[in-house]
Amino acid sequence: MRRLKTNHCSRRRKKKSKDSLNFTGRRFILLIKELLKLIDAEIPFKKAESWDNVGLLIGDMSSEVTGILTTLDCTLEVVQEAVDKNCNTIIAHHPLIFSGIKRIENQGYGAVIHALIKNDIQLIAMHTNLDAYDQGVSAMIADKIGLTKQQILLPAEREMAKLQIFVPREDVESLKQALAQVGVGQIGDYSDCFFQLEGQGQFRPNASASPYIGTSNQLEVVEEMKLECVFDPHLQKKVEETIHSAHPYEEPAYDIYRFHATDQFGTGIRGELASSVSVKEWLTSVKEQLNIETLRLIGDSSKMIRTVGIISGAGVSYMKEVAATGVDLFLTGDIKYHEAHDLLMAGLLTADIEHYSEQVMIEGLKELLQSFDSKLNVHASEQSTNPFKAI
Repeated sequence: MRRLKTNHCSRRRKKKSKDSLNFTGRRFILLIKELLKLIDAEIPFKKAESWDNVGLLIGDMSSEVTGILTTLDCTLEVVQEAVDKNCNTIIAHHPLIFSGIKRIENQGYGAVIHALIKNDIQLIAMHTNLDAYDQGVSAMIADKIGLTKQQILLPAEREMAKLQIFVPREDVESLKQALAQVGVGQIGDYSDCFFQLEGQGQFRPNASASPYIGTSNQLEVVEEMKLECVFDPHLQKKVEETIHSAHPYEEPAYDIYRFHATDQFGTGIRGELASSVSVKEWLTSVKEQLNIETLRLIGDSSKMIRTVGIISGAGVSYMKEVAATGVDLFLTGDIKYHEAHDLLMAGLLTADIEHYSEQVMIEGLKELLQSFDSKLNVHASEQSTNPFKAI
């Protein structure tokens, strides 16, 4: 039931229109809160790192979306572009607001905030939650440079809970329905996932019991079904309440335990080239495909490569984990001098492709949002927000 990891381009999924989206006559109406719900269903904001700041940063949940502009960074030029294109919603990869604000003056970042509010433009950030997505920024880079057989480079783990419960055969379907309604049996894109096994259970009610089946002080043998299913741990209270309300027994017999499973989200993307190539030769085309001004290689330029790991933005802090994956080449950005020596010592062939290589997400996010719902009016920003100029 897990999503198969194949060529990334083949994993684009067509999304049906969501029921939450509204129509008045022939005009499509979407509110900010509905847009956030649409995004969260595929790229959960809770997947962002704890230090990050994602979601609606500036704006009104009840505002109607007139148009969406995707961008890497929100600058004054991007705000003006949104105004010109009648887009009252900007979705940026990098959050404009990271820490607490004590004052907003009409200069620097404050000028951008001032312009957003003045023009009634909503600002949404999709940062590390988009990075963790298997069709996120690293995958968009991988698509751009032609990697196939893509999969998460460093899969995350998540805690799950497993329920094992015994129920009379005639009550098994009603119990499954009740559990499914509170979120039990949800695995990725699948719901109502249960395993069941037939058997016999026995019990002897004492004199003070009020048994659903059987007689006090007499041994009772019952045809039962053993159900097994998983759920998110935060649902445990609801699950236990459902068991006690929907199960026919006065004292239902069940077990709940926790375990860790590989998540569908994680860090970076791993992919392959069609055949082995010289790293120096291949990186020349990568620089052109990503439209970056500088590319620095750390390691042997004559090495032949086929497998590539990508962590968009600044991912050098994962060098040990990436080295353990065995990829031939690691692509990331923002590598410092001493970090480059660390990479040499680790024997991890690495290319610094600039943080700005993430700009591929501008068009990539537009396509992604429209795959969630084709009626979304999305524009890709044409503004360069690269703060560096190669001389």
